[in-house]
Amino acid sequence: MRLKLDPGERVIVLARPQARRLFWPFVLFLAVLGAAGFGLGWLSRAGLPEWITPWLPVLRAAVLVAAVLLVLRACVVPLLRWLSTRYLLTNRRLIVRRGWGRRSEQQMLLAAVYSVRIEQDLLQRVLRSGRLDADLGYGRFWRLPDVPEVARFRALVVRAIEDLPRTEFPDRFDGVDMERLQQSEYGEEGNAG
Repeated sequence: MRLKLDPGERVIVLARPQARRLFWPFVLFLAVLGAAGFGLGWLSRAGLPEWITPWLPVLRAAVLVAAVLLVLRACVVPLLRWLSTRYLLTNRRLIVRRGWGRRSEQQMLLAAVYSVRIEQDLLQRVLRSGRLDADLGYGRFWRLPDVPEVARFRALVVRAIEDLPRTEFPDRFDGVDMERLQQSEYGEEGNAG
């Protein structure tokens, strides 16, 4: 994965979504293989009706084609989608990349994040994955589904936010700048008079 980093920017974590999304495609893959094997075995048995015998090559080809198309659509496509999705955390931003040929990329500056929280259902807690929600303020959230090791990932995001250089934001105060703000608005004495 090629990514142009800004000067001084470094990669902290590179991850894929949790692989649990591949469970049902894998089960379907096994079921399709079993059904295709059963169908081909049934068509190869002795004692088939006479009217089926001339159609055996076509029926065998139809079973194989149906199995291949079903595996491609229901199993290979989700696998490729999972393989092409990356979560990248740098010391300045969070990036989500999707796609092989046609790529989409979303970026969020860590300086824009007010808070980070995680949500997990029971299965996600067992697998230690979950959804990461970054609060961008004004009711806007940036959601990353199925983040592996979500608690550790959140801790790394929070640490990266804490390590950002302190700058002045007009709508944020960390408590240190309050005294300077009062002095600039009310004069050196700190009163409105």
